[in-house]
Amino acid sequence: MNISSSAKIDLKSSVLIIFSLIFSFSAISQTTDSSVNNLKVQIQFRPKLEVRDGAFRPLAKKEEPAVLVSERIRLNINYSYKNIFTLKISPQTVGIWGQANAVQGVENSGNKIALFEAWTNFNLSNTWNIKLGRQVISLDDERFFGELDWAQGGRTHDALSFLYKKNNVNVKSYFAFNQNYKSLYNNNSYNPAGNLYNSNDAVPYKTMQTLWVGFNANAISTFSFLFTNIGLQQAANLNNTNAAVHQSQTFGINYFNAGKTTFGNLSAYWQTGKNIAGTKTQAFLLAGSIGYKFSNKTKIMVGTDWVSGNDIGQAKPPTTNNAFTPYFHTGHKFYGNMDYYFAGNGHQNAGLSDSYLNLQCTPTKKLNATIAVHQFYTTNKISSQLKNYSKNLGQELDFSLQYKPNSFTSLSCGYSFYVTTPTIHYLKNTTGSKDYQQWLWLSLNVTPTLLISKF
Repeated sequence: MNISSSAKIDLKSSVLIIFSLIFSFSAISQTTDSSVNNLKVQIQFRPKLEVRDGAFRPLAKKEEPAVLVSERIRLNINYSYKNIFTLKISPQTVGIWGQANAVQGVENSGNKIALFEAWTNFNLSNTWNIKLGRQVISLDDERFFGELDWAQGGRTHDALSFLYKKNNVNVKSYFAFNQNYKSLYNNNSYNPAGNLYNSNDAVPYKTMQTLWVGFNANAISTFSFLFTNIGLQQAANLNNTNAAVHQSQTFGINYFNAGKTTFGNLSAYWQTGKNIAGTKTQAFLLAGSIGYKFSNKTKIMVGTDWVSGNDIGQAKPPTTNNAFTPYFHTGHKFYGNMDYYFAGNGHQNAGLSDSYLNLQCTPTKKLNATIAVHQFYTTNKISSQLKNYSKNLGQELDFSLQYKPNSFTSLSCGYSFYVTTPTIHYLKNTTGSKDYQQWLWLSLNVTPTLLISKF
């Protein structure tokens, strides 16, 4: 049966009208107290302009800075039934302006839509929940597990989680088992045999088990404990049938204080087991900060991080890996906005000491300004065949400004510069680069709520 072009247009119009009536009816019916269905739809549009004249790594004198506009378009759909069941689906697309063809092809190359979140949550009781699917894992201050919201794509995990909360005690546990068929099995989801894993363009681990326990000691003090085990496998090809799954364990303890005028935190993490190369690991991370609120509008904070690492350039390679890996952290939050460490571009697993001062000012409810200064050192010996290097890795200054004209719109901008040293040039293999590196960015974030319905 053939349908004319006009009939096709009428059919599409009818479908649109039907959906409009459904949404209109849902919106009108939200006044009943006996409503059992709740629906909320929100959209996010976040373009970001960047001038990378030294972000991630120092640029050589003849290198041109990268200039680009990226964007995130995300749709958040939340549905719940009574107090029993919740479903969230959050498709998103992340792109760079101009990368997609102006005239899109049949496969929409360059305009692919992915799932940021897709999970369902069941309330087993007043204290127990179970969540299954692609979900954000954000724990404590995101020093080890973070959403990484600064990145346009964010970070989520495919996991099963059990959540418990009662009084002052909060328990979260996560379990994951991953496969990557596109890397080794020609993207055949019906593959009949084989269980090898490769993390190329995939989640960096094959298995994961995590337990986190937090409790409030009093109104201003919070403690938390973390244990996570990660199974790492990097099979090079299908013939690598004996590729081992190396287990890496991380233990963490955190203390947070949020007083009226003073605030701060102490964190300690210990990492053992084996890294992805199968090398025995003994590594740690220590962090502490203290802050003072001059008023509701101004506060200052000083702190330091000490992350263990490996000596670089030694005659004999180490038999034990001492480099701590913060696998899923939000490093942009801690180690400078230019992402020289543990993100974007590595520094050969050398250790890091970061001492910083952070000043935040909120003159109005709509305006917020932050300035941070970092002094970076390595915690290890750095040498080459020609010389021994200083432990000084340089200094970074970050300035950011945010303006919120209304509840769903914010405009942010920032400028950072990094004063480099020969040591950081050596670690990043950028010898000959200029000493002054900089980065400039401007971002708009619009997140209106399109629909709230109870029916």
